[in-house]
Amino acid sequence: MTDVCILGGGLVGGVLGIALAKQGLVVTIVDRENRETMLNPKIDGRTTAINLASKIIFDELGLWDEITPHAEPILDIKVFEGGSPWSIHFDHQMMGQDPMGYIVENRFIRQAIIQQTLSLSNITWYDETSLLTKKITPSGVEIFLDNGQEIKASLLVGAEGRSSPTREEAGIKSYQFSYDQKGLVFSVYHEKPHNGVAWEAFHPSGPMAFLPIQDCPTSGRHRSGVVWTLPVEQGDFWFSQENTLIAAKLRELFGFLGEFEIAGQKWIYPLNAQMVDRFIEERLVIVGDAAHVCHPVAGQGVNVGWRDAAILAKHLQHAKNLGVDLGASSILKEYQKARRFDTWSIFAMTDGMVRLFSNNSSILHFLRNAGLGTVNRIPTLKRFFMRRAMGFS
Repeated sequence: MTDVCILGGGLVGGVLGIALAKQGLVVTIVDRENRETMLNPKIDGRTTAINLASKIIFDELGLWDEITPHAEPILDIKVFEGGSPWSIHFDHQMMGQDPMGYIVENRFIRQAIIQQTLSLSNITWYDETSLLTKKITPSGVEIFLDNGQEIKASLLVGAEGRSSPTREEAGIKSYQFSYDQKGLVFSVYHEKPHNGVAWEAFHPSGPMAFLPIQDCPTSGRHRSGVVWTLPVEQGDFWFSQENTLIAAKLRELFGFLGEFEIAGQKWIYPLNAQMVDRFIEERLVIVGDAAHVCHPVAGQGVNVGWRDAAILAKHLQHAKNLGVDLGASSILKEYQKARRFDTWSIFAMTDGMVRLFSNNSSILHFLRNAGLGTVNRIPTLKRFFMRRAMGFS
């Protein structure tokens, strides 16, 4: 008998498993991937922006000590539109001494999560395993896996990502749409130091983000992660080009870091958004990308998933303390209520930013510039946006 069975041991499912196990719950994680494969940088060489709220979550779970040697602090965020004199400069010192967040390569986050789960005796992890079927009963969920294991749990959590089969089987409706864009993701060496500054440069074709990574540990060369958003055909075109041509185009569009050199592999992803009509079903909760997917602009997506994990763990701890069934509908409804505003507000914010900036409208150009100039001059507005970027509502 397990208290909670989590389908998906990725960045969100793994963190949720650790949070629940630290509270004394018995947890089973089921993942389709091989654990060793999940640590391979060639599988996922992307970087993630861990905002300050997520860093606090990791601290409380004992994960941050493993991550911090690989984390580059975000001290400032600078936002501008190409060809415009107006910009916004978010200085972390307006909010205190802590950085606004950190940039970390995904493999180091995964490594910390997997090492922590293996060290906790009340977590069982089945890798290269999938759910065959499940049966809801008055006392729990009976789960049948393709490795022959049968599990009885009080609650099932779907954390398999945006194409979650658990969500689909449960009949939870998802509203999806495409931005008709693709995101090119890669790392670059650059001539000048980034000084802990994260840049978001808006162009009519889409936003371009430069995210500060630690200098190369062997050569000492300066590095940043790049997320370059383009219309589908342009994205495919640039993805197919030689690295020297891509580096030259980056230099043309973004002149603040000097000359560029592509470092390592490139990835390309179609950019879509998704939101569900509810996060819960009988004895089921969906979290992370299974429940909500937003545009990568502003780097908020996985941070919202980590807040899902932290808040669900809090509600289940409360149920345990009261002696209430972990899968009780009252507990799940309270969780859903607690997550509605945060998930929808981030979804709306990122969608609005993309639609406002990714066009050639002269009217919207005027409004964008007026908005950038206004926000940059009013400290109260700047602090509001900084708090959201740092993960605090």
